[in-house]
Amino acid sequence: MHTRAATTLYDYWTRQRGERAVPLRSTIEPADIAAILPDVFMLEYGRLHAPRFRLAGTRMCAQFARELKGMDFDALFAPDQRSRVARMAENVMAEAVPAIMRIRLVDGALENTEAEIVLLPLATAGRAADRIIGTFAPLPGQRQPLSAFRYATLDALSVIDPARKDDLAGNRPPIPMPTSVMAMRPAGFGQKISRVMHLRIFEGGRKDGGLAETQPTSPKGC
Repeated sequence: MHTRAATTLYDYWTRQRGERAVPLRSTIEPADIAAILPDVFMLEYGRLHAPRFRLAGTRMCAQFARELKGMDFDALFAPDQRSRVARMAENVMAEAVPAIMRIRLVDGALENTEAEIVLLPLATAGRAADRIIGTFAPLPGQRQPLSAFRYATLDALSVIDPARKDDLAGNRPPIPMPTSVMAMRPAGFGQKISRVMHLRIFEGGRKDGGLAETQPTSPKGC
């Protein structure tokens, strides 16, 4: 993990989990993570639809210039990636394993910004995960986008084994996903952005190098 929001939430999720496979939704107190709330979101399981936003932080909504609550999570991504992204989010709940998405965002000026999304499973009751709490934040050192983000493309997926403490991620080569994914630029440019997704296994999930020291904004969700 490379963003302050992701590492802060993962550490909190780990503490609230205790000996359980996943923490209960009732153990998550917004006041405990007030400093990163503008970057936090929550997804809910939908039997008849893709996982969708139940809540989304103010900064995340502002960066996409839209209200995200009630919107499908995969709608943030290029159309040809949406079904795959939806399945990834569903698997985080079904398998009760955290995941990290490395993404590339395209704004209205067709400029790219690299960002990180962390997806952490939650349970509202019992032991089955039916929620995801996560963070969205650009990677450290990225420029300020010239306009709102239009869509994202997925570059890589990493899975965390929370039972393992040794961070050996840097020693494990990426495992290619079965297919390459291409996202079209807006009409009129006749160009393509090619993205090959990879799977890496993170043991412990934390990598402290280069954390962003962002200033917290209002903790209210949009």
